[in-house]
Amino acid sequence: MTDLVIRVYDVRFGDAVLVTIPDKETGKAVERTILFDFGNALGTEGGQDDVLEAVIDDIIARLKGKPLDLYVMTHEHLDHVQGMLHASENLHKAIRARQVWLTGSADPDYYKTHKQAKKQKLAALAAFQQTAARLAASGSSSPFANVLLANNDAKTTSKCVDYLRDKLTEPGNVRFVHREMDLTAIQPTSSATVTLWAPEEDTADYYGRFKPVAAGLRIGDTFDFDDLDGLAVAEEDLAKPPSGVDAGAFYNLLDTRHGTATSLLAIDQASNNTSVVTLLEWKGWKLLFTGDAEKRSWKQMDKLGLVKPVHFLKVSHHGSHTGMPPEVRPQAAVSTYPKTYRGVPDEATTKELGKRVTLTSTRDLKPGKLFIEYKFSDKGPPA
Repeated sequence: MTDLVIRVYDVRFGDAVLVTIPDKETGKAVERTILFDFGNALGTEGGQDDVLEAVIDDIIARLKGKPLDLYVMTHEHLDHVQGMLHASENLHKAIRARQVWLTGSADPDYYKTHKQAKKQKLAALAAFQQTAARLAASGSSSPFANVLLANNDAKTTSKCVDYLRDKLTEPGNVRFVHREMDLTAIQPTSSATVTLWAPEEDTADYYGRFKPVAAGLRIGDTFDFDDLDGLAVAEEDLAKPPSGVDAGAFYNLLDTRHGTATSLLAIDQASNNTSVVTLLEWKGWKLLFTGDAEKRSWKQMDKLGLVKPVHFLKVSHHGSHTGMPPEVRPQAAVSTYPKTYRGVPDEATTKELGKRVTLTSTRDLKPGKLFIEYKFSDKGPPA
């Protein structure tokens, strides 16, 4: 194999992107593999797990009995993390990796040293709990809210992250990565260079909206994650939506007067903005893998002067208008599924991208087709 190959798998509403890179080891041609995420959203048809078996089978076939050279978990959302645990526990098909990179804030000790980020994270989790309680009290269901609740459920997600951290590789080969980290000694291949555009080492700014929530809940230095279990929801906070009004929309629009009513969408965006954004450079090609980075993250990358033209873009956040892409030429792929997450994919965004690049969606795949495949020549991009 002389071409670098990218496979963007159809996992419905989720991500699974396999990159195979030609390399050499002791003078012999070898292939290096990087898998960015593996999972899909729960709660709707966009998260049907039956699609995952064919994907894991293809990845195993592609590996030819070898482990992945690198697995990258971009951020802690179920539609990006639950695939490996599902494959191992339910399908009895496990993959190993030589290295595992997890977003920096997934380090179990991260919040011991990042006090402000801890307060913001606690506030977001508390807001999640109390919004979930409101939805339960309403007696009605919103598909949009259900997806956000499932995707941001910390207890369910933590099981998947624990598997990636503890089972996918040896403990010494797990890294919690961020933009400021020196990657020189842990490059997964000698023929390509991997750099990170995001996230920042301190994630507190990604949770900026939750500063007043933290204050309202009196979340201070002594408040800890275990204290969330005893956090009560006041009866006056459990107002019911007016007749005919979608419960998810109603609770998303409640004010923050009591410091507890906040948007599930804002909680979702905060986690998305901790996404590992990876630039892979090979033979002159620049290939960008973005996780679900949204506006706050893109603005920070732009402020630092990192955003620059690339030859391939994995479109951020499944085609959302908040996944602000850099200039791309000439190809981009979006992994998405309609009617799963409100406004995603965003028609105006994908239409605009389609004017600038050859944009392919997993929704464009014909029945029976498992992935979008891109090949990049070892001769490099055209002049």
